[in-house]
Amino acid sequence: MIKRKRMVPASLHRVAQPSLLRRLTRDSAGVTAVEFALVAPIFLMVIVGSLDLGQMVYAKSVLDGVVEKAARDSTLESGDTTLADRVVKRAVLEILPEARVSATRKSYFDFNSANRGEELDDVNGDGDCSPGEAYTDLNGNDAWDEDLGAAGKGGANDVIVYTVNVAYEPVFAMPMVPLDWSTREISATAVKRNQPFGKQSGSYSARPKTC
Repeated sequence: MIKRKRMVPASLHRVAQPSLLRRLTRDSAGVTAVEFALVAPIFLMVIVGSLDLGQMVYAKSVLDGVVEKAARDSTLESGDTTLADRVVKRAVLEILPEARVSATRKSYFDFNSANRGEELDDVNGDGDCSPGEAYTDLNGNDAWDEDLGAAGKGGANDVIVYTVNVAYEPVFAMPMVPLDWSTREISATAVKRNQPFGKQSGSYSARPKTC
């Protein structure tokens, strides 16, 4: 006995397909999981980023305050710069464990000379004192100085530029961020004048010189 294959009218196919599409569009199963997968990474980045930024802002505020105090204490004749640096480092490490703290001091004759070099007629534009170029010798050492500052705490009435640099690995690391962003750096600078505990040595005068 031969069984004949039952033929489905084409009209029923046209009716079944729209019905399936309607069922799929109305099916909301698993929507919550999909929404969470889309939103969660952004939400976590915002939370962790806020914590990271908050830590940095707080550390910068503390650093500014402790550097200002350390610079002021160091202006005394009996000021101990080693102790001042140690106090700054201890305050930083309480907030940023394993941070790398470095400090520099430069002394200048007056405020006008702070963080300033001697004027140079840089003809060839190489940023250096080349033979034949003219410069103004302010400190009388017969050489062009890119920075007039001398390393150290200076003497009476000298202006001191005290700078502390801090590099640290963030406690709240940002996910999916390039590795070269993993290290944070903050710094603070204080400019103070040593107390007049004696006669200030040295002076600045303008004398034209040639490299």
